[in-house]
Amino acid sequence: MRLVVFTEKGPYKLEVGEKTYYLCMCGLSKKKPFCDGSHKRAKDEEDGKLYLYDQEGRVEIKP
Repeated sequence: MRLVVFTEKGPYKLEVGEKTYYLCMCGLSKKKPFCDGSHKRAKDEEDGKLYLYDQEGRVEIKP
């Protein structure tokens, strides 16, 4: 098992020529490396707390 900590709550905007891409920075996208809007689930996370995401939603883990 691995624990990967993501600190960003939104995508990274990447402009390449005339095209714009949004890269997943929250770790929740099912279309990695691209954003699929899943970061909206993380928008109300509190700083300094650890959250575990599963298929049903989110579980807060207090450090």
